[in-house]
Amino acid sequence: MSAILGIDPGKTGGWVVLKSDGALAGCGRADHTDERDLADIVAELAISHPGLYAVMERAQAFPKQGVSSVFAYGTGYGLWRGLLCANGIGFETVPARSWQLALGVANRSKKPRADHKRALIAEARRRWPEIPAHSGICDAALIASFGLRLARAR
Repeated sequence: MSAILGIDPGKTGGWVVLKSDGALAGCGRADHTDERDLADIVAELAISHPGLYAVMERAQAFPKQGVSSVFAYGTGYGLWRGLLCANGIGFETVPARSWQLALGVANRSKKPRADHKRALIAEARRRWPEIPAHSGICDAALIASFGLRLARAR
């Protein structure tokens, strides 16, 4: 494994590549990227990081989540899965709760969603100060960090 690609496939999602030492190698938003551009990005990542492995947050519905929100999340999830497969990038999916608990950033106090998102952004920016303060990118960075932890444990 040369690097880990963390993916938040949500409507305001993002992606982050971390080198095996945890250093940031690249990141981007997926919320304003059309399918063709995202396909080009994934193809370039596969070429520039041989042996790249991806960890993606698993799609699941949550209470009080609207139908269109769930559909948008599922669409992004399916698109990422297809692009990873098409480019020969191995991947696994993890529930949000799993990576958040493992990294100590779970919403244990049942804070409002916006407060929890701000806490996740703060934690990602603490670890990688150069990362943009974008919820999807910050989640993807933390997911990639969890992926590094999984890879080291194997």
